[in-house]
Amino acid sequence: MHLTRNGKKPAPGHVMNRESLPGILDTSDSHSSSTRSPSVGASQSGQHKRFVTMPYPTDHAGYYNRKAKCSAEVKAKFDQLNSFSGKEHTAQLEQIVKKHTPEYEKFNFDVLRQAIGDLRSDYRTEYFNSIFPGIVSMAKNLPEKFGNRPLEFLTAGHCLELKRKEIACLLANAYLCTFPNRDSRASKLPTVNFITLFSGQLGMDKRESAKVEKLKCLFAYFHKAKEFEKSREGEEIVSFTKVASDVSPDWQNSRKPMKNFYVEALDKKIEDSKGIQVDFANKLIGGGVIGRGCLQEEIRFITCPELIVARLFTEQLKDNEALVITNFWQYADHSGYQDDFKCLRPFTGSNNVKRTLVAIDATDFSNSSVSKIGWSEDNTSRQYSKPAIDRELNKAYAGFLCQELDQCLHIATGNWGGGSFKGDPLLKAMIQHVAASEAERELYYFPYHDYSLKKMLESSALATKGKRTVGKAYKELLKYANERSFRSKH
Repeated sequence: MHLTRNGKKPAPGHVMNRESLPGILDTSDSHSSSTRSPSVGASQSGQHKRFVTMPYPTDHAGYYNRKAKCSAEVKAKFDQLNSFSGKEHTAQLEQIVKKHTPEYEKFNFDVLRQAIGDLRSDYRTEYFNSIFPGIVSMAKNLPEKFGNRPLEFLTAGHCLELKRKEIACLLANAYLCTFPNRDSRASKLPTVNFITLFSGQLGMDKRESAKVEKLKCLFAYFHKAKEFEKSREGEEIVSFTKVASDVSPDWQNSRKPMKNFYVEALDKKIEDSKGIQVDFANKLIGGGVIGRGCLQEEIRFITCPELIVARLFTEQLKDNEALVITNFWQYADHSGYQDDFKCLRPFTGSNNVKRTLVAIDATDFSNSSVSKIGWSEDNTSRQYSKPAIDRELNKAYAGFLCQELDQCLHIATGNWGGGSFKGDPLLKAMIQHVAASEAERELYYFPYHDYSLKKMLESSALATKGKRTVGKAYKELLKYANERSFRSKH
């Protein structure tokens, strides 16, 4: 069953207009149960649902209720959105955030100041006169848009549909740090507020400079997003679906035919493909996108900020889960990777396409993860074990299956789990080929400027390519892994 945004309108007299909100919060009587619309993702079974905590008082079912218990600090922080004005906004933002979220006292806002200072004078003026006021205006709409329609955490098999203007409202609040603070280590939830982007030790670590470029990408996004409230584009839907594979395929005995495997040109990118684009995800979706991280996932999310909103309602992915996001837009052009990442300009391509992203997290086989798993040997050799291979196969299959998507769509991927995770590129390519074939999809591999990887994939002739069925390819995959494991030990 798919749980989508309810289309019913609240009863007359119960719509929360911004004009009726002193500070931010409505002072009218709370909604009665007879006038409430079903919540986002509500099921007919009435089972207990978990909702995203909003920065305004809500009742036990997640509906806005001014009489409900709410932290005075949270309420005050959201109410003070009305106090922002002019060029002093950064100091005001810092003062308000630190006053009402003690955990943020250690953050210095130096990166935000640097990002604004780096802008051309005319664009800086536009930021103060138009972009930032637009962010504040969008943020104020939160009770109006979600007070009568609680935002539910995604569960496997459920789909959440959000309008672009609703996503803009949520991201505006993340920018202004109004959401209650989350401890990702304790809750297994990604952090949301952009406070970690605003702060850093510039000049001491090159990775901090990437934050400045990330903020410029966000400026480009909000420059466009402030128009959504009054445009048809703002009504367009972006969907978020958590998918899961409850039963693993019988890899060894599968008789499904192997699908084609193509290696693309070095200058082509996954994000330009018309297929299902693979996000080399972190278990906590988005990874370090609002921190120092600047790898494939972080770059994808910061240039397409509508993806970031998934952090609000997506808990840590399980081994059999993936996240599918469709119809998101790109808002910034970029160059470089990691320390060399640069925001070049607002997006110059076309958004007249329906993009589909599937987020799957690979296993970290780097030696830096040894302490986390208690592995006593070289951690990279662990990837050649059958349990490790099966885990990666099942994870990729969960994302590639995507039964709701057009079966003609191919998989667009690359060095998933390679790089800092130390995955064997050839092994990972074969794993993805087998998983895509089981899901009955062709696979297009993008080496993206990695000449040696492209040559290796072409010259190896991939053992999986020469097999007619998934079962036979799986056996060749295990054979390759055994040979690699033997070599690593001798």
